[in-house]
Amino acid sequence: MPKRGRVIWAVFKREFFSYFRNPTGYVFITLFVFLSAVAAFWQENFFLNNLDNLDQLNKFFPYLLIFLAPAITMGLWADERRQGTAELLLTLPASDATLVAGKYLAALGIYSVALVFSLSNVVVLLFLGSPDQGMLAATYFGYWLMGAALLALGLLASQLTENLTVAFVLGSVFCAVPVFMRHAGVLFTGRARRVAEQLSAIEQFRDLASGVITASSVIYFLSIALGVLYL
Repeated sequence: MPKRGRVIWAVFKREFFSYFRNPTGYVFITLFVFLSAVAAFWQENFFLNNLDNLDQLNKFFPYLLIFLAPAITMGLWADERRQGTAELLLTLPASDATLVAGKYLAALGIYSVALVFSLSNVVVLLFLGSPDQGMLAATYFGYWLMGAALLALGLLASQLTENLTVAFVLGSVFCAVPVFMRHAGVLFTGRARRVAEQLSAIEQFRDLASGVITASSVIYFLSIALGVLYL
């Protein structure tokens, strides 16, 4: 494995496994699964619509990620700064890009594990009926892409402070921007409103939630992730 790959793998292992060496990781996954189940099934509309899909969860999932994504990333850089290990980490014979990539992939790995456990929602749907499995696969791919974009924003917030609480709040604010652009009508009118709404995470997720994987949606979320990681 090339040197850069070894550094990324070392940082990834350090952050990923340390997250599950204390109760924090397990509490997060439990909370993630519980809240997604509440949003998906504990609503009257799910039974009134009589459709075995995740439409109810899709309405709330972007808003859940505003808080869940920063919960994963808040300590990745802030903890390093608080403990005084950030300077030591940055003096290692590795580029900034490899260190950022390792931490980001660790956050993405943690999020992916949480998504796997949330497949319990799919199990419930399979028990209740015969859902469109292609649509469910596209929907979960959309969840993953949206999480990938918002995790990058949370990681940026963590880099700006050494206080975990501030990192969480700042990360939530950053993540709220692409989500709440869907409600741009409050601030803008006319063409500016239409453009802002079209560039919102909710709007870009809409096709994926309906079972259609479009290049524009994939490029949108990956562009946010790569652009913010560059910052």
